[in-house]
Amino acid sequence: MCEEQNKIVVATVVNHIIPHKGDQSLFWDKSNWQAVCKLHHDSTIQRQEKQNIVVGCDESGFPLNPDHHWNK
Repeated sequence: MCEEQNKIVVATVVNHIIPHKGDQSLFWDKSNWQAVCKLHHDSTIQRQEKQNIVVGCDESGFPLNPDHHWNK
C-alpha cells in the first residue's frame, strides 16, 4: 500500500519522511520510513523535495502550501 496516497498498490520504495541528505542515522531510522509506490516517490515526493514546496490540498480543497496564491 502506498501510505502517502492511501492507495492499495505495491509499495516498492521506502521514502524518508525527513530527507536524510547523507545522515546515516536518519537513513536507517525506521520511524522515518514510509512505504510508497515508485510512481508517487519519483514524481510528487521528488518534486516537493527539489522545489521545497508542499503539494496537495486539505479536506476543504485549499492548498497545503502556505505560499500558494489562494492562501494569501
